[in-house]
Amino acid sequence: MSDDPVSRVRITKRNDRGFHQYGKDSTCTYGTTIRVYESSSAEGPHLWLELQNGDELMRKAITGYASAHLNQQQAEYLIRRLQTWVDEIPKRWGKP
Repeated sequence: MSDDPVSRVRITKRNDRGFHQYGKDSTCTYGTTIRVYESSSAEGPHLWLELQNGDELMRKAITGYASAHLNQQQAEYLIRRLQTWVDEIPKRWGKP
């Protein structure tokens, strides 16, 4: 694992209901903000992968469409964030 601060995924509480956010908000090469956080779904483990287009893409925005243009480091960080959520499911939901 690298010494880069984004190589570690910190789990934080997203709100007062105790739902987790995985890692810090990150941005893609075009400025889209990427958030990974736990859903409040009672039907089992779900997460939200939120994309909020940055200024560069907002100039060409299409309603209902968001995208993230990732380089290798950004993709690896997103994978670690998603894997952290997957790894936490047994502890959070009591299921393997």
